[in-house]
Amino acid sequence: MKFAFFPGCTMAYRLPFAEKSIRMVAPHFDIELVDLAFTCCPEPNTVRALSDDTWITFAARNIALAEAEGLDILTACAGCHESLSLAKHELDKKPERKNKVNELLKGLGLEYRGTSKIVHMHQQLFDEIGIETISSKVVKPVPIKVVTHTGCHLLRPERILHVDSAEVPVKLDMLCEAIGMVPLDYMDKTMCCGAGVRKTNSVTSYAVLREKMTSIAMVEPDAIVVFCPTCFITFESGQRVANRIFGTDFKFPVFYYTELLAIAMNLPGMDILLAEHRVKIELPASAETKEERKTGAKDSIPSSP
Repeated sequence: MKFAFFPGCTMAYRLPFAEKSIRMVAPHFDIELVDLAFTCCPEPNTVRALSDDTWITFAARNIALAEAEGLDILTACAGCHESLSLAKHELDKKPERKNKVNELLKGLGLEYRGTSKIVHMHQQLFDEIGIETISSKVVKPVPIKVVTHTGCHLLRPERILHVDSAEVPVKLDMLCEAIGMVPLDYMDKTMCCGAGVRKTNSVTSYAVLREKMTSIAMVEPDAIVVFCPTCFITFESGQRVANRIFGTDFKFPVFYYTELLAIAMNLPGMDILLAEHRVKIELPASAETKEERKTGAKDSIPSSP
């Protein structure tokens, strides 16, 4: 499986350790990642609000780059996935928009044809690779209790994105179970993390986050698992801001799913990646690996210092 890899601006510049975890696990599932000269997706909330034509032209250029290589796009960011998927939906359904965009793309030597699919890492792991295959790659299960947050931009609009149920998302929970974690149900599971309104009303944004974190705290998880870089940053850094504003005391570690997958696969170098996390966690030891059973040695799961 060969993809044009679209990590997105937020992950590439602010969460390179999460991007690295995707690049670490991909070859073990026969995924080849190809880097192309992508630009911003563009960001769906701000750019599209300012100019719908600019938004769809930038998105079409990105998709056209992948089409020129005969590749589907594998996204790592929920916002990028939504932006590219919605643009593709628009262009495929409205020939007049497609023609207008292609007139602009001519100057770049590109053409949007609509032949490339937009696939998120969540979809690739659950829908294509499958739980059974993922479980077979686990060397050291990760025995922690977690809550999952799939994120608004992967779930809505459900009729176009087709990632999971927008009302009752369960696939990320199942992916967590596949590598030894115990997913906990909690109120407000589908509630926004608050990032969407931060630029227009930061106090409201952190109030939304406080409500979300309060629901999470009620079930006492060891960590939060996400598939969205913006949600990652909102939970990890935002909880400290919420603590200052509202006097709360949230201290939940946050993981992008493939980080924990890499740990469960016992891939080298995860301790270095986890050192970049702002909220640390000491992961408990799990069952012995196959190699440890042979040698009699037993190490703890790599954890952040």
